[in-house]
Amino acid sequence: MRKNFFATAALSILALTSLSALSAFAQEARSCPNQETYGERRMLVADNSTQSQIEVTYFTTNDPNAFISEKAGLRHSSTYANMSTSQFVAQIEKLQSEGLASIKKRQSATSFLGEMAELNLERDLRSGDAKMVNASYNTADPNYIYSLDRETEVGVSKRSALDGDYYRVDMVSWFVNVQGGFKRVDYDSSVLLKPGQTAIFKLAGKDELGRSGSARSYIAVTLRSVNKASMASTGRRSRTSE
Repeated sequence: MRKNFFATAALSILALTSLSALSAFAQEARSCPNQETYGERRMLVADNSTQSQIEVTYFTTNDPNAFISEKAGLRHSSTYANMSTSQFVAQIEKLQSEGLASIKKRQSATSFLGEMAELNLERDLRSGDAKMVNASYNTADPNYIYSLDRETEVGVSKRSALDGDYYRVDMVSWFVNVQGGFKRVDYDSSVLLKPGQTAIFKLAGKDELGRSGSARSYIAVTLRSVNKASMASTGRRSRTSE
């Protein structure tokens, strides 16, 4: 009889503990509305009345502390920084003049709010040395991935009135290994920016570090502007590269 009593009490405690854990998890989920699955493509409703212009800059630098300090050690330091676009341009131009930075590619895109735009980093297939060019490719071709060193999607959206003048900028980037024939998400981020600000992401995944050696690879996302879409807009993204 005593054994049955203790068994019943133990089951009751376990049930209460489980309910408390579920309640705490649900409360945490409600308190963190911006939680998103790592590497999952954003499913947002496009706002065809408003367009954003973004610019993505892929670059490397030999200064490990440029933009984002590694004084705490690479694995313990931040990999994200936010600054005004004018500050970003001035700093990267200074690094270039000192021979400490190299821009691999700069590309801009105009898309509706809530729409993810592809801004990829291509390979030079002729030389085979991963030199970056403005190559063209067709994503309908299953072999298109072999034309890339990195696949990246960026989108701008307005999700909450609490964000004020800020916009939510989502960035998902895949490391592409053409020798192994695979791609792997190594940076998935959602940050708040105003037009005229730049988000800088340091790629510190083991794949990218193995490919870049002592240099550090970065993706900088600049939110240029957010404006009402013109009546002539067709909804297609426009892109320019250099």
